[in-house]
Amino acid sequence: MGTNVLNIGQSALAAAQMGITTTGHNIANSSTPGYSRQVLVQSANAPQNLGGSFVGQGVTISQIQRQYNQFIGQQVNSSQTSLNQVSAYAGQIQQINNLVADPTAGVTPALQDFFKSVQNLSSSPNGTAGAAARQAVISNGQALANRFTSLQGRMDQIRTDVNGEIAGAVSSINAYSTQLAALNETIAKSQSSTGSPPNDLLDQRDLLVTELSKLTKVTVIPQDNKYNVFIGNGQPIVLGGTVNQLQVSVSATDPNRSEVAYTSNGNVTQIPENGLPGGKLGGLFDFRANTLDPAQSAIGRVAVSIASAFNQQHALGQDLNGQMGGNFFNIAQPVNTPGAGNTTSALVTSKIVDASALSTSDYRLQITAPGTYKVTRLSDGQVTNSTSQPVVVDGVSMEFPQPPAAQPAAGDEFLIKPTSNAANSLAVAISDPNKLAVASPVSSVAPTTNTGSGKISSGNFDSLAASASTSATATISPVKTDNSFKSSTLTPAVTLTYSGGSLTGFPAGQIVSVTNAGVTTNYPPPATVPYTSGAQISVAGMSFAIKDGAAPPSNGDQFSLAPATPVASTKLTYNSATNTLSGFPATANVTVTNGNSVTTYPAGSNIPFTAGSTISFSGASFTVTGSPANGDVFNITPNTNGTGDNRNALALATIQTKNLLVGNTTTIQGAYAQFVSLVGNKTAELQVTRASETKMLSQAVAAQQSESGVNLDEEAANLLRYQQAYQAAGKLMQIASQLFDALLTLGR
Repeated sequence: MGTNVLNIGQSALAAAQMGITTTGHNIANSSTPGYSRQVLVQSANAPQNLGGSFVGQGVTISQIQRQYNQFIGQQVNSSQTSLNQVSAYAGQIQQINNLVADPTAGVTPALQDFFKSVQNLSSSPNGTAGAAARQAVISNGQALANRFTSLQGRMDQIRTDVNGEIAGAVSSINAYSTQLAALNETIAKSQSSTGSPPNDLLDQRDLLVTELSKLTKVTVIPQDNKYNVFIGNGQPIVLGGTVNQLQVSVSATDPNRSEVAYTSNGNVTQIPENGLPGGKLGGLFDFRANTLDPAQSAIGRVAVSIASAFNQQHALGQDLNGQMGGNFFNIAQPVNTPGAGNTTSALVTSKIVDASALSTSDYRLQITAPGTYKVTRLSDGQVTNSTSQPVVVDGVSMEFPQPPAAQPAAGDEFLIKPTSNAANSLAVAISDPNKLAVASPVSSVAPTTNTGSGKISSGNFDSLAASASTSATATISPVKTDNSFKSSTLTPAVTLTYSGGSLTGFPAGQIVSVTNAGVTTNYPPPATVPYTSGAQISVAGMSFAIKDGAAPPSNGDQFSLAPATPVASTKLTYNSATNTLSGFPATANVTVTNGNSVTTYPAGSNIPFTAGSTISFSGASFTVTGSPANGDVFNITPNTNGTGDNRNALALATIQTKNLLVGNTTTIQGAYAQFVSLVGNKTAELQVTRASETKMLSQAVAAQQSESGVNLDEEAANLLRYQQAYQAAGKLMQIASQLFDALLTLGR
């Protein structure tokens, strides 16, 4: 009996001692990250049957149980993934928001200062004040260019920082993966040898999963006491004790873009950015794709639009030396990067042909088969397919040089970045204030000897290329030029000849595009182009239309394109009997615009007069108002003295308020304001989302701590309980010993 009581006391003492040890372990790790409270689980030993009654045999320790709820743990990890994704995105976008919205560092104040100086120049084009105003335009133009390059440089630095953070996140993922695989092996061995779970090692493993979930989305599948860990959209990085490492690589088409690749069995597979959602890594990818890339392109688009519009108008003016204006701004063409896997040395040429149609996206040009091209707009995946070139998408023209230049092969691809680097190259092209083309190269006046009330506007020069025709029936419209036009293309002048239903004589080496009813057809050089009345013809940065008049053109009719120079002196005479103006150059087609009505008249025609209509020929345009009398004349002559003439400066000043972007629906200032607003709204949205995700994580952690966390008050109570149990067990053993001693005494 004494022996039985002694055994019971020993088991009770051992249980109490283990309880004290477990409680002490909890107290010691109350601040240890990832630690889960441990609880002693004990049960009664099987009773012994003595004389028909079952007598207890004390207690046994079943296990030390880890208080961990797998489902709450998954909620915590999921919340960590969401919060860290939003936090990474919010932290990065805040930098751009601070940059573009800064009233002193943003583009807006520099833009306003520049156009204010242009307006001042239009008010004071000559004299001492004019000289100062000219210098102010150049200085403020350079300040505006510097502001753009500064913004571009800061965004380039942010891009470099993002690449660095991606590399850091990948390094951490690899480190956690290696530790997880090692713990998997240790835990499996420990559990198989003892049959009991190694609680502290399990805590360490779950903590690693939590840390991993801060970096990317994590999925865990337990198997044979090990974790199989998958990240993103299903890439296995830990399979038991095997680790599949990630690595950072440079994009095959963009050397400034870091990407993540997955290695398995020696094979390297590129992971698309959307294949690694969630966590810090997902937030960085989201920021780069949805904010940084569009932001750089938006800044570049504004820079391109300003430079293009200002250069085009400046080229139509006359400087103080009597010369036509050139480019005021220098700006780079789109950046084209061949894919690293291309099998040929072919290089694509791209250029901006319509700044108003530009988007804020980059493009991928793929050769799907010889002569077949696929252009993907990367911002939304929209695809344009073509079997001819140039391929024009969103105002960007892409084409390959003709043989003998290297030609692309099927599978080759190219990254086209129209505007993302444009702001970095913006600079003022002139330093001599006298070369500012403030005046107009044409002058139009009505002599004082006229007897009617007709008045003619001062006239403007509105095209760098002039058209003329020898046809008595068909007409050629005024020529529009884009940024890619070079006057050297028309030196010597280009003469198109009509014969047998086709046009020949286009500039050598140039692809001709013909658009009719919305369908564009490209003709490689040397081009013989089928004639279609009214079709829009585009070649070498020029666009125009040839249209039937009273009849189609006749064989041998010619249509010429030449550099537009200030017109020779032209004397127009009004005939009241026919209500017409005559005296236009013999080969010049004349276009009359009255509201939305545009009519082009064959060379040599007398032009019907409508008061207030705009009359254009040979690059010059003017308006006659009032009621001229029979025989009244209007003289259009070259401007031989630009001093005091501010007409082109006035035209330059209006660029600030013209709708030049987004399909001619938005001003430069408006487009920049929209961009700033989008960044600001996204920043505010992310701040709200981050606050919400923080609260959700706090709730999940609180739920986890209520079950797994260490409560020191509770542990103190447990200590007292186990202490009392220990003392009672000791007393029990003392009594058992005394009983045993009494039995021994009786036996003597």
